[in-house]
Amino acid sequence: MRKKKIFLGAYVNINNAQNINCKSLASYLDKEKYVIKTLKVSLKEYQKLNSEISYITVYKSIYILSNFFAFLYGIMWSDLSYLPKHHSTPILVLKIAKIFNKKVFTTIEGNICDLKYKSMIDSFGSKQKMLKYFSLIPNIYGITNHISSNTDCGIQLNKKPLFLGVDRKIFTNKRKIKKLRNIIFIGSLIKRKRIIELIDIAKEFDDLNFHIIGSGPLKSDILKYSSKNVILYDHINNSEISNILINMDLNILLSKSEGFPKVILEAAAASVPSIVYNNYGMQDIIQTNHNGFVLKNKKEVIKKIHELIRSPKLLHDNSIAAYELSKEFDWNIQIKKWELEIDSLL
Repeated sequence: MRKKKIFLGAYVNINNAQNINCKSLASYLDKEKYVIKTLKVSLKEYQKLNSEISYITVYKSIYILSNFFAFLYGIMWSDLSYLPKHHSTPILVLKIAKIFNKKVFTTIEGNICDLKYKSMIDSFGSKQKMLKYFSLIPNIYGITNHISSNTDCGIQLNKKPLFLGVDRKIFTNKRKIKKLRNIIFIGSLIKRKRIIELIDIAKEFDDLNFHIIGSGPLKSDILKYSSKNVILYDHINNSEISNILINMDLNILLSKSEGFPKVILEAAAASVPSIVYNNYGMQDIIQTNHNGFVLKNKKEVIKKIHELIRSPKLLHDNSIAAYELSKEFDWNIQIKKWELEIDSLL
């Protein structure tokens, strides 16, 4: 039987959540059933890539033209295309795909309609532009139950979410869990991540270290307002994060507008539980005081950190359970669900 041709529309040699997810999909999809093509960006430095995958190069020097033809070639070559990067996928290519009846699907990984927080309407510039784009993609999945069931602005999502996975083999859970010493944040240094709120929380805990990994426009504010117990890292490759997580005790993410943050699963794979807010459905994934902590506000976060300082056992138990949570989202398990969905679309 002929292998099915799958195009993954992301740049797998650039560190970004969607790119990393497509890199994992390319690695885990069954090569006995599928032939995979994906994208890579031309870079000066050498990068080792998966030899089982074919790559279409996007050239930075002529990005707009090169990106257009890379997506066009990938979609026209494929039996089915997965297109998660909504602002990189040229809308003209989607129109051409529709004319030629090419099969495409996508996932939505964040807040779509709730204008109280950063939404996809904001990122597209208007609701009309957003709806125009997604009208060209017939198969759309949320990545959590919350996203799939909380869309009321005209985009028709599949009722069943398509969960992303974590590449657990990269991480280790051999760290010794004694007491709370090191708290980590991994993400973009932007307003939506509420990083200044984290800086304020750090000032409440002189005996704890707060590690911040990321880049973005708020870096100078962090350097200006941080207390001495805040450690801001320079650029860290994704491959180095697993080594840093070995020495961390708690992951913290204070954004109120997310999808399913990849860092929660990556931290869990290293036996590091997370504190998150309850605005985007994480209570469907994390059970508070069992495998992490889903809280309402800054006051609750400070109270919970004090509790974890007083109770090393609570931290220990949640760390063990967080690791068990990561097993449920191992790509070895999730890829079977993706393959079932891919086969149903072909």
